[in-house]
Amino acid sequence: MNRKRKNVIFIRTTDEEHKKIMEKVAVSKMSINRFFINAALKREIIIYDLTSIFELSAQISRIGNNINQIAKKLNQGGLINKSEIKYLKNTMENINEVLIEVYQDIQATQDKG
Repeated sequence: MNRKRKNVIFIRTTDEEHKKIMEKVAVSKMSINRFFINAALKREIIIYDLTSIFELSAQISRIGNNINQIAKKLNQGGLINKSEIKYLKNTMENINEVLIEVYQDIQATQDKG
């Protein structure tokens, strides 16, 4: 027998995933093979670039550390200087810029779909 589809792909699932997949296959009234080919090839897969999210997370972490240091300094009766306030302000502006980029990326992805 000379089959057109000669390549095999194996996947592993949990019991719950398997149950849900098999329920969907049954509802679709397709073979498992046809179901997976349709699911993989006829649906658009959206891929997000998470670089901006990781950058944002790192910046937020740094701000949290700085706020903690400033709070500790103030609790001990110290004062904060203009450079510390300026640093926090600049970092917050950078975070806002990254958030805008992420939002625009998501909007552009949705507009394509």
